[in-house]
Amino acid sequence: MKSIGYIADAVEFRVWARQYPYTFNDLEDDLKAAIDSDEYAESLPQNVMDEIRERKKTLRDSYPFESDGYNLRVLGENPNASTYMFCLGLSLLPATFIENEQRCQQFETIAMRAASGFFGGQPLRIGAPWRSEQTPEYRVLLEQVVNLIPELGERMREVAPDGGDGGWDVLVVKDFADNKFPRFIALGNCATGLTNWKRKGKETEPDYIWTFFAHTPKGVIVTFFAVPFIMDEDTRLRKTSTSNLTFDRFRICEHAPTSSNDAAAWLESARDAALQVPFN
Repeated sequence: MKSIGYIADAVEFRVWARQYPYTFNDLEDDLKAAIDSDEYAESLPQNVMDEIRERKKTLRDSYPFESDGYNLRVLGENPNASTYMFCLGLSLLPATFIENEQRCQQFETIAMRAASGFFGGQPLRIGAPWRSEQTPEYRVLLEQVVNLIPELGERMREVAPDGGDGGWDVLVVKDFADNKFPRFIALGNCATGLTNWKRKGKETEPDYIWTFFAHTPKGVIVTFFAVPFIMDEDTRLRKTSTSNLTFDRFRICEHAPTSSNDAAAWLESARDAALQVPFN
């Protein structure tokens, strides 16, 4: 049987897709139909409802659902714009339904905003695919990095390694008012693949990206790892160190509760698929 956390995710996603309230009796009937009798426990529906209520207690206004213990319904005029709902989609939909636009540009941008909200400072998305109207060439992106960290000096590259990036997806730089070193620097990586995200994170040491410039930065450097899933204690321990923070779904939603219009449009396109997400 799937975990309580997974079942709660599936319930939330289906309730959003249905667009009308879901009751404890509905939950009980659905779980009995989805789970073999030798695995089903009478306490299961209540455990799922308790998990949902704990999520509301933790996230408060960033949680797009409301429950009184018996009824569960979607909150807000535009729940599609909820970061929580976007992360649910990344967590539950089949991989074939999730394009690079969602995995990279959209999720990394949300994770970047969450990191900036937590650390403070100026954020910059530096992971591939990085090409846009604002950054038509990699040298332009590196110049943006130098603007944030002036002591890096001249860039030493014109093109990205193998057409990719410097091994990191997000940069956040926080200065004092004098705009002088030492400054605070955070480098972040993101992962959305449900089956392989535990193998990702600090795949490249921070020192590598500084070789793209004439000098190394003068400041305090930390790293972080962001995923759209909910991390349990064991999972957080796998990715936590004295210089690395984890941003899971709860922490991302706490500091970046709303997503983009493009992410909301993608989520709306997944409404029918959400109704097919299994409970087990």
